[in-house]
Amino acid sequence: MRQRIGDRLGGKPDGPSTPPPKPPAKLEPFPGAAFFAVGRRSAVITAMGKRLVAEGCGRYEVGPGPEWTEADRKSYAAWQRKLGYSGSDADGVPGKTSWDKLKVPNV
Repeated sequence: MRQRIGDRLGGKPDGPSTPPPKPPAKLEPFPGAAFFAVGRRSAVITAMGKRLVAEGCGRYEVGPGPEWTEADRKSYAAWQRKLGYSGSDADGVPGKTSWDKLKVPNV
């Protein structure tokens, strides 16, 4: 069996023994409720939709995509209900608290 040079010379092995920790994920800041209007197009909406699907709340027949649609609103309402919201608090329009819990990656 071949030894590494550092091992033969009594030094430390080359490279770190464990992988370095991953930097914290960058998250998309809450853009405000007014951002979520019919016809709005943004990569943020696509990223949000992908997170909703990952959380089991996707109500998409096609998508998610960059345009805010009724499918996005229904999907977000499912997320709000999953968090325990009900009535007008589960209307499908994102709020800061539910948005922060969804952890939408920065785009």
